[in-house]
Amino acid sequence: MLTLLSDGLELLGNDQSRGTTVLPTAKLRTYQTIRKAILNGTFPPGSHLREEELSELCNTSRTPVRQAIRRLADEGLVTIAANKRSYVADVDETHAEEIFDFLAFLESYLAGLAATRITPEKLEDLRSVLDLQKQLISAHPEDDQRFLELNIQFHRLVHEAGGSPILLEIASRVENFTQSLYLKHGKATENAGSVQQHEELFDALASGDKTRSELLMRLHVESVRKECREIWLDLNGADD
Repeated sequence: MLTLLSDGLELLGNDQSRGTTVLPTAKLRTYQTIRKAILNGTFPPGSHLREEELSELCNTSRTPVRQAIRRLADEGLVTIAANKRSYVADVDETHAEEIFDFLAFLESYLAGLAATRITPEKLEDLRSVLDLQKQLISAHPEDDQRFLELNIQFHRLVHEAGGSPILLEIASRVENFTQSLYLKHGKATENAGSVQQHEELFDALASGDKTRSELLMRLHVESVRKECREIWLDLNGADD
């Protein structure tokens, strides 16, 4: 079954077989704390992540901090420089265009694979995320950060449904790209339009239409690219 995220954190529930509550390890707590601090803007894009500061923040030793930084680097939220210093991932317009080029190819290809391989259970999970997105837009349309978390979950489920471990690993390294853009701009793309596009993609996946799934995912990526270009233009105009 689907494990949803809340405020960017992984939820660990009750171990019903033993009647006990499963608590996160120090390693996981450290990862969650640093990730949340990045996503809520405590550490803006480009910020130097100092191990001693993070150790104090997480009330832990440096070892779990280093492990968390490596995991966040794998997720694309942190970059590690040649001198081993770590920074919150930053993006410029050139980098953004390159990532969108990559996503347009990779995600459309995975969507095509998913159309031929998706299971009823994965479709149910996708439906659950879509319903949560709709509920969020209705009740809390201003909560862009939560919407981005749900958006990442939806895309990740499509990637997983593609059934290619190698491509899934590659996709995991850029799945947080939209969050990096949000942190950079302080503005999100239009959420209601994204949900409509997700609905259309869901229908294509459910019907097993490979060609249409590929096309809809590519159009979705290009739609987000267009909105991000407009945000860049607005910000550049404001700086003039």
